[in-house]
Amino acid sequence: MRNFTTLAMIGLLAACNPAAEKAPVDADPAPPPVPEAKNDGPNTATTAVSLDGEGLRFVDKTSGKASLLAFGVPRAQAETALANVAGKEDDRSTNAECGAGAMEFTRYDAMTLNFQDGKFAGWFLGNEPGADSYSTMSGIAVGTTRGKAAESVTIVDIEDSTLGEEFSIGTGDKVIGGMFAAPGDAAKIDALFAGANCFFR
Repeated sequence: MRNFTTLAMIGLLAACNPAAEKAPVDADPAPPPVPEAKNDGPNTATTAVSLDGEGLRFVDKTSGKASLLAFGVPRAQAETALANVAGKEDDRSTNAECGAGAMEFTRYDAMTLNFQDGKFAGWFLGNEPGADSYSTMSGIAVGTTRGKAAESVTIVDIEDSTLGEEFSIGTGDKVIGGMFAAPGDAAKIDALFAGANCFFR
């Protein structure tokens, strides 16, 4: 009788604690965690990087003094300058079929430097970890809303762009391009860029 009672209790416990359900075979796997931006270069604590239509500006956080890393400087100079703030590059790549001609790229988290013929030719800032480390001198950054940006700059929409909600700010050689994530004043900037870029329009 005792053995029967024990077996009955085991059966009840099993019924109250069913085996964990197995995920369906075709269920989407959990996305991998997004890595944090490094931003660990030797000058990170003292230097900020500002987006500019002529290149990138390196700003001393104490004095506010800025120096321009202009388009046209040698690739090694541009890479060293940004690595001193952003840390070691993530990868290098090449595309021989860009609309602006063959290009080489060096990526540092959200920031990609573009090169042609061994010279710094452009930059592209995407909506990725590390993007919040960059902004224009007027405070325009990835994540800024159209309404907020319009308070400090004139936004020119690029009509019929194949890139989506494309726009530009600035004039002449100081133009910075960008893309909003959606139409409307509440839409946020999803990318910023300047100089030569590998776009297929």
